[in-house]
Amino acid sequence: MSSISIMSFNIRGAYWKDDGVNYWPERAALNVAMLKRVQPDLIGFQEFQDGNMETYASELSGYRWSLGPRYGHHAPFEYPAIAWRPERLRLCGSGGFWLSETPAQHSEAWQTACIRSAQWARFQRVEGGPSWLILNTHLDHISALARLEGTQLILKRLEALKMPGEAVIITGDFNCDPGTPPYQAFQQAGYQDCFLLAGDQHAPAHTYHGFRGQQYRLKQGRSERIDWVLAQHVKVNTYELVQDQAGPRYLSDHYPVLVNGE
Repeated sequence: MSSISIMSFNIRGAYWKDDGVNYWPERAALNVAMLKRVQPDLIGFQEFQDGNMETYASELSGYRWSLGPRYGHHAPFEYPAIAWRPERLRLCGSGGFWLSETPAQHSEAWQTACIRSAQWARFQRVEGGPSWLILNTHLDHISALARLEGTQLILKRLEALKMPGEAVIITGDFNCDPGTPPYQAFQQAGYQDCFLLAGDQHAPAHTYHGFRGQQYRLKQGRSERIDWVLAQHVKVNTYELVQDQAGPRYLSDHYPVLVNGE
């Protein structure tokens, strides 16, 4: 059975004019070129906005899209979008919820600075075989309580969704380092870190770089490996940070994470 490549990508939305040379219109072509080169089978996006979708819809005809429940307090909203290559994968079902005490409503809780959400989708390889369940999310950047409570809600939803022995992948910007309470909660529930499963502990690790690439200096006591791909019932073959750059332009203020598994 062929392997599947999965990317987690905080794309940095399309409307941040203060990003200068890294404003979306300036780096959109670099993004498109990277995705055409790498061709992930599945992508979980964070901070995805309709301006990003406008570019991708015209330039990446080989993908299908599910935006999921919008997040943020007001327009332009962001989406925990999931994209896939239909020649490789068949969508079998999808859904989403907000990270709050009223998850069926666009709502906030737990001292979050921003309304947050998650999207899940189930896929099967076109040639058949077992299904894969992916969940994509973006935890709060301010409230530690919201990150932990959001994680607990995600774990409850996954427990209700997943089928026995099903391969499960979680992608996201978790806005906290490995070893923090959300990371520990995922570990205790049986989800493993693909960075560790790939076994290359000497690979570049920090995923956030603030449009500074290798010039970025880590905050004291932080690893800044805040974008994770977590897995259950998946054999991980490789893990890499995609570090494409064109002069001062970067793909995003985060490096995309790419995992190959089976």
